[in-house]
Amino acid sequence: MNDDAKKVFEGKHLLVLERDGWQFAERTKGKSAVVVLAVTGDDRILFVEQFRRPVNARVIDFPAGLVGDEEGHDDPAETAKKELLEETGYACDRVERLTSGPTSPGITSETVAFYAASGLEQRGSGGGVGGEDITVHRIPRNAVHDWLKRKNGEGVMIDVKVWAGLWWLKSV
Repeated sequence: MNDDAKKVFEGKHLLVLERDGWQFAERTKGKSAVVVLAVTGDDRILFVEQFRRPVNARVIDFPAGLVGDEEGHDDPAETAKKELLEETGYACDRVERLTSGPTSPGITSETVAFYAASGLEQRGSGGGVGGEDITVHRIPRNAVHDWLKRKNGEGVMIDVKVWAGLWWLKSV
């Protein structure tokens, strides 16, 4: 919690705080997040799809997760590797931090860091842990935009981090 902020409400997953008359949210566990950009050896980009209760819809995103939400997972790079394996079934040799910033600075203090994974090796089927019910998609790079457009037309939401991540994939 920010030291100069007053607690308005505390729930299981969120704190509502107030500073200078402005209310905002913080997570109770994990103050930042990581997003993992991963491309397989045959040039397929890894995406995950899952139902997200706050938007009441299925959402396409890159593998991602909270930093510091579990004991011993306070390192963003290690969290990126862990989330990639849990969600997609792919392990990686290394991750490189690309950038970071706020997710929605008008309402939350959360930040997200983008990582590029390299040296991918499939070790399982993925799907997440603890009932996450994640569908893994391995989409050829040259078909990504058409696939995203089709999925969106089917009512699946596309997380805006996907568009930022695709820009980064062109740059790295």
